[in-house]
Amino acid sequence: MNVYGQNHHFWTMNYGSESMLLNGSVIGSVEDLGAVYYNPARLGLIKNPAFVISADVYELNNYKIEDAIGTRADLSKSNFGGVPSLAAGTIKGKEGSKHSFAYAILLRSNSDFGLSYNNENERDIIPSIPGDELVEGEVELQNNSKDHWFGGSWAYAVKDNFSVGASFFVSKLNSNKGNIYNIRALDSNGDVSIYEYNRNYQIKSYGLVAKFGVAYSLDDWNLGLTVTTPRIKITGKGTYNFQNYFSFPPENEINDIYANSYQNDLDINLKTPFAIGFGAGYNISEKNIIHFSAEYSHRVRNFNVFTAEPHVMQSQPDSTITFSLIDGYKSILNLGIGGEWYLNESVSLYAGVSSDFNSAPKEVYSFVSQMPIASNMTFNANYLHIAAGTLLTFKGADFTLGATHTGGKSNYAQPVSLPIQNNNNYDPIETDDTGIVKWSRWQFIVSVSIPFFKDYVKKIEEKIGL
Repeated sequence: MNVYGQNHHFWTMNYGSESMLLNGSVIGSVEDLGAVYYNPARLGLIKNPAFVISADVYELNNYKIEDAIGTRADLSKSNFGGVPSLAAGTIKGKEGSKHSFAYAILLRSNSDFGLSYNNENERDIIPSIPGDELVEGEVELQNNSKDHWFGGSWAYAVKDNFSVGASFFVSKLNSNKGNIYNIRALDSNGDVSIYEYNRNYQIKSYGLVAKFGVAYSLDDWNLGLTVTTPRIKITGKGTYNFQNYFSFPPENEINDIYANSYQNDLDINLKTPFAIGFGAGYNISEKNIIHFSAEYSHRVRNFNVFTAEPHVMQSQPDSTITFSLIDGYKSILNLGIGGEWYLNESVSLYAGVSSDFNSAPKEVYSFVSQMPIASNMTFNANYLHIAAGTLLTFKGADFTLGATHTGGKSNYAQPVSLPIQNNNNYDPIETDDTGIVKWSRWQFIVSVSIPFFKDYVKKIEEKIGL
């Protein structure tokens, strides 16, 4: 299960082999095809851009959930595997043209957070019947979201040291979230009580995002400025499913519950912040460079993503169930700094560190709490990214090797309890309301890139005197 690159963190995903090792601190000084995302204007100043043949990123994710379902239930999980990286290239223009073009496919956000738990024990959860009951409970939480960006970039070199550019991306967002609780109890009379609860939603949407940039180079400085527009919805719909079934033996004088609702084609509203970024690269010496970037994302007041149609409980027609999914963003400023050191013609070293603050607003409502309102977020934490690696340059190809690390922790709202109405507030699962989710991610980068074939042939011709 992955929890990186969520919609409330903007600097979790990095693109381009060198840019990844600098943790994205390259808004003013990007030198690889990560420019299509960081600053498209830089495409007009990069002298020898590379076509990315392969950029393999392997990830080791480790999770620990303390007090997941009460103080006696700590959960942990690890996984390792490859993850998608940037696929990008340039489009050949006329000889001597001041226009540059590129295309890219990238994964802008990816959240795959799941938790499952089951337990069986003996407890007295039915006060009206003497003795303990044998209680079995299952909890399953799901949160999956992916946002793929498909697009292209254009840059125009106004002067040899000044360029403007723009990138346009189509965003394809698929998101679903849900929780399932199944609890069964066997009492001393041989009667069985059952509680089943399932609430989930799905969102599918296409949108348009644009990024505009300028790039300026001095003797020892590379400077850049970017503006990212909010996401403009093209199309999209949502679905909402609700099930709640509850049955107790008749002598308990507790009303059974039978309620469900299945709703499709719900209108959705998605918003993202306006952002402005600045970056600079300073040449300490001819080939040793310090990179710095900052990006401010503006506040977006809380808004409804969708509102389900109110629906009555079939078993209790006088009771109506409502649900609204909300979202929002607070203003944040992320900072990053990185450096590259030239050792010789074949080896350069890279390192970087950057912040990745959570932009979720203070008014956050946990989805697992079964309230009639919930927030569209998963992991409420601030991240710190650290990266290091090396670039190995050989004839005709560059190889990048490195690693990045990210970590954070967040409060976790434990699932609510079996809905037994009594003065003693008996709970079938002991909960302390909140637990703690700890996440650690290691990325291992192995990439290969080659210069444009024509440029490489030209260099060979120059060496042999043709």
